[in-house]
Amino acid sequence: MRVNIYQRQLRSFSIGLFLGVGLLSSVLNSQVPEVIPVDGQPLAANVARLLQSLEFLGAPLSNEVLAKLGPAIDAEDAAQIQTILDSQTLFIVDINPEARVKARRGTGSTFLQQGGYTSFLVKVINEAATIQPLRILSPQAGQVYGDPSSLSAIRMQREPLKESEDPTGDIERFLDLDMYTLPPMTETLSGLEVEYAIALIYSRDAGKREATIAFDVGQGSQDIGFRAETPILFHVKPATRVRLKIRDHDGSPTTARLVFKDHAGKVYPPQAKRLAPDFYFQEQIYRKDGDEVILPQGRLIVESSRGPEYRVQRKEIVVADQPTADLEIQLQRWVNPAEFGFFSGDHHIHGAGCAHYTSPTQGATPEDMFLQVKGEGLNVGCVLTWGPCFDYQRQFFAPIVDELSEPLTLLKYDLEISGFGSAALGHVCLLNLQNQTYPGSDGTKDKGWPTWTTPVMRWTKEQGGVTGYAHSASGLKIDPVSAAHRLMDQFDSNLDSVLDHRESEKALFPYTFYKMDQDRDSALTESELASAIDQSA
Repeated sequence: MRVNIYQRQLRSFSIGLFLGVGLLSSVLNSQVPEVIPVDGQPLAANVARLLQSLEFLGAPLSNEVLAKLGPAIDAEDAAQIQTILDSQTLFIVDINPEARVKARRGTGSTFLQQGGYTSFLVKVINEAATIQPLRILSPQAGQVYGDPSSLSAIRMQREPLKESEDPTGDIERFLDLDMYTLPPMTETLSGLEVEYAIALIYSRDAGKREATIAFDVGQGSQDIGFRAETPILFHVKPATRVRLKIRDHDGSPTTARLVFKDHAGKVYPPQAKRLAPDFYFQEQIYRKDGDEVILPQGRLIVESSRGPEYRVQRKEIVVADQPTADLEIQLQRWVNPAEFGFFSGDHHIHGAGCAHYTSPTQGATPEDMFLQVKGEGLNVGCVLTWGPCFDYQRQFFAPIVDELSEPLTLLKYDLEISGFGSAALGHVCLLNLQNQTYPGSDGTKDKGWPTWTTPVMRWTKEQGGVTGYAHSASGLKIDPVSAAHRLMDQFDSNLDSVLDHRESEKALFPYTFYKMDQDRDSALTESELASAIDQSA
């Protein structure tokens, strides 16, 4: 099987992930790493997995390099493997016996692909025999948005995006970095004296860009004197500007919901680099007919839809190595409720706060929100201004639908009473308002508002509006221990501190008796009740 890998031809198109092999840097501080004494068998196995991963990523080494490397791997010749592979290595990471990390620059190519992830080889010299994950970092990498909601990240299970680790944003951050750890590579270092890893680097910008790249194996492992980092001048090849031709089920131009991924699962554009109209907290982007999206050259999977009334379609595309290209998207409905007099809508959308950022802009504009509403195939979209960014967002209110509206896509700005003085008894949607300024509030969110909801609902009704609770149970958290104690106190008729089947017949439980009875003793303890209530919540 190895021979097949070594003899495969270089693909005409990659997934936007390529190595500029054979192109040696002329920068003076480049270094050829030394050959390290190491057992040949584990190093050969590491490099064989490395080649498989590069092949999968669409970034194979050149045929010339593979022709030399194959026999060295078969012979498990550690010195020869390093001699051949080191010329392709851009980063050299030294981990001393105290697990302090130092980074140097190798002689590998510094060419990047704008809009895609480029693969770079990393040689790890591991004197500490550590098996910790190797991390890659840069001050030029990270999120461009600022001040996202940590509470929202937890509620919407977006912790993997790590959006709350850095509440600040900087639109000058043009890189996205990642160590490739999917199989056959590993999530941690092996502990071998020397091994090779793959770093994936994405650039939002084209042209010459300098970045400082650093490595560590955990907090406090960086060497002193900035020796864990090295500056690199990257040469970034421009991506392709793909023009979209988007047609609805009836052939008319429309707006679509699109997800672009490579075969490694990377999403384009990367979510950490998104600002409106693209949002970091969702994989999809929205584009209308005639819009563009910047994509790397190579093979990608595009998923297209327009909300729940449409089929989700997937197809592979090849983005050519040229400045511009065209992509046709033909949407398909599986149902059209409007034909039967039913129209779809969402009466609870926010243009700021919740999952959104407040920097560099105070939420999204009506143009951004309309793109989302039409891209989901909604006939009505109600964008509700609330506490966060209220002073800025209130400018978009109007007594009629927004001027961006179309006959079958209406956008209306109104209010949700959350973050106002009237939110104590629940969050209320105020829809179809003629006036958003409550009497005596002077256009603020904290002056003159009543401390309960009935007055604001009555005020809405007087305008001909519609009111209702947005999510009346949100925030009304049940304490599992207290709830379990209350159930035990209410139904434990024989006072033996457990509930049997007979005592439980009239109790309202989150699950069946059998499912909550963890130890299968036909009795429910307070701890079993608390566990079930907590799991249900």
